[in-house]
Amino acid sequence: MDEEEIRNDLNLISMQVILHAGNARDIVMEVLDGLATKNPDFALLDNKLEKARAEITIAHKNQTDMLQREANGDFIPYSVLFGHAQDTLMTIQSELIMAEKLVPAFRELKEG
Repeated sequence: MDEEEIRNDLNLISMQVILHAGNARDIVMEVLDGLATKNPDFALLDNKLEKARAEITIAHKNQTDMLQREANGDFIPYSVLFGHAQDTLMTIQSELIMAEKLVPAFRELKEG
């Protein structure tokens, strides 16, 4: 691969990370909105958390694939876009972890 092909591939992977992490964030926000209702549907919220985890997994796999290429000796140029993608993934992964802690806590409070 020449440098232009590598950059194009890196940009594509970066956008996939951002896309799937963003999808996860949208779902996490739906979960948090659901918790704020008078009668949360915990089965629905659990299902949404599973969907958010699946999106994060896809984003993480894309990031890991690129990191493994570099670890295997492929030249991967510095990319602000890839750095942004990694930051986005890390932030949303933290948001998901918090939501995963809040749902059971709210369930416990509701069910007493």
